[in-house]
Amino acid sequence: MGPGGQSSIFAGEPPVYYQTYRQQPKGLLSPEEKKNIAIAIVALTAALTMAMFGGVTLLMEAYRDDPFVVAYIGLVAFVSTATAFFLHEMAHKFVAQRYGCWAEFRYSQQGLMIALVLSALAGFLFAAPGAVYIAGRIDERQKGIISIAGPLTNVAVAVAAMPLVLFMDGIIAWGFYTVIYFNAFLAIFNMIPVMPLDGAKVVKWNIGIYVGALAVMGALMYFVWFILPDLMA
Repeated sequence: MGPGGQSSIFAGEPPVYYQTYRQQPKGLLSPEEKKNIAIAIVALTAALTMAMFGGVTLLMEAYRDDPFVVAYIGLVAFVSTATAFFLHEMAHKFVAQRYGCWAEFRYSQQGLMIALVLSALAGFLFAAPGAVYIAGRIDERQKGIISIAGPLTNVAVAVAAMPLVLFMDGIIAWGFYTVIYFNAFLAIFNMIPVMPLDGAKVVKWNIGIYVGALAVMGALMYFVWFILPDLMA
């Protein structure tokens, strides 16, 4: 899975729709933002579902054999998307608003189309569904905190869901494991120090915090990948 979205902070003239929603109460989602989030979640859920089956052809074959399994995997894909993507983006948004910025999510039509096509044809998910656009006066420290809020939210979700995996079994445990995996992966992926990923802005703010956060996320990914499956057995 790819970036899943990044914060985009405008140093110069803010986007046109900033003028439309600049009076929006803090913490609330505008109608336009709700529409963009809904489209992104639906598209990412479909893409992730196809990817988990290895492509749309295998998904259709599986549906003919057992529609319940396909429906369950679709539900797992939705929960994974709602946590790994949606909560990540909302963390960027609400922290930015805390600093007095205007912040709203906008989906990327091209990014979602690439995700759907790759998932359908190759069973591979690389998603850049959009970004939280931010306009306002903030310094490098505030920009870094806004950026790291998304990955840290993914870490929190992954850690919080781990007890559920250990106390469940069968496909239920597998479902929670999938949610944990995508949150852990999205956290560390977004910390790659290359623009427009979050890691690049965190490095610019504080290299020490970046290294510490990356170490925690790397340890989490290692645990999820190599140790947690054995504990579930």
